[in-house]
Amino acid sequence: MAKIRISVIIPTHDWSTLKRSLLSIKKQTLIPHEIIVVDNASKKNDYEKIRRLGVKIYRNEVNLGAAGGRNSGIEQASKKSNYLFFFDHDMVADKFMLEELVKVAGANRKIGIVTPRIYYLSDKRRIWSAGTNINLLTGRITFRSGKDVGQYEISEEVQVAPAALLVKRQVIDKVGGFDDIYFATYEDTDFCFRAKRAGFLTYYSPRAIAYHDTPADFRKESERLLTRTYWVGRNRIIFLKRFGYKTSLLFTPVYMFYYLMLALRFNRINAFFDFMKGTITGFLT
Repeated sequence: MAKIRISVIIPTHDWSTLKRSLLSIKKQTLIPHEIIVVDNASKKNDYEKIRRLGVKIYRNEVNLGAAGGRNSGIEQASKKSNYLFFFDHDMVADKFMLEELVKVAGANRKIGIVTPRIYYLSDKRRIWSAGTNINLLTGRITFRSGKDVGQYEISEEVQVAPAALLVKRQVIDKVGGFDDIYFATYEDTDFCFRAKRAGFLTYYSPRAIAYHDTPADFRKESERLLTRTYWVGRNRIIFLKRFGYKTSLLFTPVYMFYYLMLALRFNRINAFFDFMKGTITGFLT
């Protein structure tokens, strides 16, 4: 059996949460082969402090987003690694996370991507994601989430692994990295769907645990969403043109209405215009 070597790749443009994330990776029962921090042209950094934690740092001169940042990490990763683990900088890992992810990945040669059970960091009884799915008829994304009442205890196939992805090297070798066109949002979705077309499954591991420092409060979560409406509108259209049914784009007015109502509710009308601009750009791309 080949020795397990994992390259952990963490893109960041905000160093405030990075140390906490790195320390959780350093405490894993399955010690990674290397940890690579990709600095996406941050304005403030603490290179020397981070280097003391025993990690590699690679800096992009411009912000390449989640997709480009991960791709930079792939380029820097050791060719000896048979797994690459992509982790958002605002997440924290349980110490058994990598070990449990690898167990699921090794259970079936067709499994190419595995995602953990991700709780809200601020509410560890609520699941942020146990994998996500997308309706290719309507374009609606469904997070397998909510208060943990034992509803996601089975390791099973999901369509998308968001924010935290253990990926076998052969997936990267066959389908390439993340598509830079997305910058941020939908890059995970596109990657998992391309992997599926190439014959690899995406799985969820209930025993692998991570925590996401994202708002658990509906108002704060909605306000956060309204800061990225351009990318949501644009990338939704790009993804559905590639993978959705022909009817999926007909639901665009429904999403326009939803974001209009959301923007009005939080007095962020500019966010709606950003969504419209992104949607038009998506159709033209």
